[in-house]
Amino acid sequence: MSALLTEPTWAPDIVKESAETAPLDGEAPGLRVAVLPEEFWQRPVLQHIRQAAHSRNRSGDLVLGGVLARLAALVPPRLRADTGVGSPASLNLYVILFGASGSGKSSAAWIPQKLLPPPPNLDFLDGIPLGSGEGLAEAYMGEKTVETGEIHKRGPFKGDPKTEKVRAQVRHHALFYADEGESLTKQLFGRSGATVGASIRQAWTGGTFGQFNGQKVNTRVIAEGTYSMGIAVGFQPETALPLLQDAAAGTPQRFLWVSSTDPNIPDESVAWPGELDLRLLKTGRDGFGATEQLTFAREIREEIRRDDKARSRGEARLPLLDSHKPLMRVKLAALLAILDNRLDVLAEDWELALVMWETSCRIRDALIEYGERQQAAEEEKRTRALIDREVRAHAAKAAADSDIRRVARRVARKVHEAGADGMSRGALRKAVAYRDRDRLGAAVDFAESEGWVVVEGDRVVPGGSVPV
Repeated sequence: MSALLTEPTWAPDIVKESAETAPLDGEAPGLRVAVLPEEFWQRPVLQHIRQAAHSRNRSGDLVLGGVLARLAALVPPRLRADTGVGSPASLNLYVILFGASGSGKSSAAWIPQKLLPPPPNLDFLDGIPLGSGEGLAEAYMGEKTVETGEIHKRGPFKGDPKTEKVRAQVRHHALFYADEGESLTKQLFGRSGATVGASIRQAWTGGTFGQFNGQKVNTRVIAEGTYSMGIAVGFQPETALPLLQDAAAGTPQRFLWVSSTDPNIPDESVAWPGELDLRLLKTGRDGFGATEQLTFAREIREEIRRDDKARSRGEARLPLLDSHKPLMRVKLAALLAILDNRLDVLAEDWELALVMWETSCRIRDALIEYGERQQAAEEEKRTRALIDREVRAHAAKAAADSDIRRVARRVARKVHEAGADGMSRGALRKAVAYRDRDRLGAAVDFAESEGWVVVEGDRVVPGGSVPV
């Protein structure tokens, strides 16, 4: 049986500890979200990130997610993770900053900026708004000067090549940020959803994305291997639920979930630790050298190959929302290694990536359960409202029947008082109160069914009994 269907076969202890949860206060009572376990933070660089978060009373998980999204946007586009299975993977990473309103999600943009400034001379769009699919591609576009192939034949530039400005891709690094993810879900399910959803999904894998519209001014094509991207989106419980509805298209599977709740923030003040010492970035735009691929430890490659083979053979299947687990884990392990100033991914990086994945899934699954409870509560509310309407209608009918019986008794007494000849319907109509005249026909029928009166044409005569 594939390892995907069982517990990890090696070093699972840290994974089992990742079930630590904390309540999410505010608009989602009863929702408990998973947080990374204490054992996760043992690595010095992770302690540094957590200390930076705690120095501002913010969640370590939240800031780590922001740092990883930022790092993904800063690494060279040519740097890929080659595990020996499939094509080498892009490190582009998307993160959901999950928490109640006012829980400090915006800090996941500010604190990582201070921890991880961009290298000098790097054309980096930092924290730009997350807009449409066209906007994602446009972030990498601009004007550049190119030679036309012709030579100036006269004038001060005689003999020099002619140039012109054209629209083209001019940058390769961008970090997108949305403080409130509701704008993203509105676009996904609105008229622009076809472009933004497709662009987000394609860019996560590092593939070519954008639009080719025939006119140069509207053409935005960002080629595979030419860009690095990170996305960080803040979501509250109620606004995150609609994102899960796009699972069939594969959008929510491409996001790592991190929580703004951190029960381990200390009571005492914590000092700011300063910038991260990420030498691979600090050496400038070519700090990674000519390196194009990260290397993975042999046992990692063997596990990835074994599990991929089981899926390809149809022996194992991942649930829909977990369908991108293998690639997400590869991305996380690679970025964790780079944070540790390495381009070789070790077994420990692979373990830590699994902990982050498991924690992310617990947050997502807790939200799904919360949404199901909310839906059940809404259905119960609608059912109760329907029952209340039925009860009120029955009471109204009962009240109406009571009125008819009341009028029927009055009609019977009047007819018996009139003697054997009874009364005409017109006379009866005058004998009952004005408010009861609409009930007269039903009342006569009821009185006749009770044997109080007998209807003879237009006249109503006494029956065999008298109402009490």
